[in-house]
This record gives sequence, C-alpha cells and structure tokens, in this order.
Amino acid sequence: MSRIALFNLTIGFWTLFLAAACGAFLATDLTATYIAEKSISQTWSSVLLSSAHGHSNLFGLLHIVFGLTLPYSRIADRFKVLQTAGLVCGVVAMGPGMFLRSLKAPGNDSDPLGLILGALLSAALISLFSHAAALTSRCVERKI
Repeated sequence: MSRIALFNLTIGFWTLFLAAACGAFLATDLTATYIAEKSISQTWSSVLLSSAHGHSNLFGLLHIVFGLTLPYSRIADRFKVLQTAGLVCGVVAMGPGMFLRSLKAPGNDSDPLGLILGALLSAALISLFSHAAALTSRCVERKI
C-alpha cells in the first residue's frame, strides 16, 4: 500500500474517533431537549431506532476497514483481539442496545442501560483510539 493510502486510512480512523466521541454529547443534548420540551419532531423511539440503524452500518464498515488495516498495525495479536472485542462492544451498544433503550422514554433518573451502553461505547472508542495511534506510529516510522 502506498504511503498516501496509509496516511488517508490514518486520517479516517482519527476522524471516526472524534466523531464517535462527539456523539455522546449529542445524545446528552437530545435527551435534555426531550425532557425539557416533551415535543420534538420525531418520537424518542424513532430517533433511537434511526440512530441504531445508522450506527450499526457504521460499525459494520469499521470492522471491514479495521480488518483491511490490521496488517499495518504492529501491535501484538492479543491486543488486536482486544481491539476487535472493543469494536464488537460498539456494535452491541449501537444496535441491540439502542433498540432496547428506545423502548423506555428518557428520564432524569439514573439509567442503568445508559451506563452499560456508555461502557460498551467506551470500549469501542478505546479500540478506535489505539488503532489510530498504531497507524499514526506506522506513518511516522515511514517518514511520510
């Protein structure tokens, strides 16, 4: 693979990491708006189900791109397995997890499912971060 291709893959993973990290803030704002106004154009359920659909597609593509870029990461295989497990946590959180969350309206109380989904998404973010760092290390090593 050319250096520019590796460079573009690295940019893509950093962009995905930042977009995923910002998604948590967007979800918090949506919840606060729904609680305060009780009137948004879509129902809570449809928003979350749409989000689950889109994010499931995203995580599917992430797994494909991750698999394609694994040869460019020099970290140990056991860490690659952990990165894969972290991405699987993201699939579970943003697919079935969001579906389950759509069944209950949001509230001000502590939401155990939300905490579980947050932990699963944190594992996915760690996987994205570590892979982006490994690709960045490879780019620097190749002196682009």
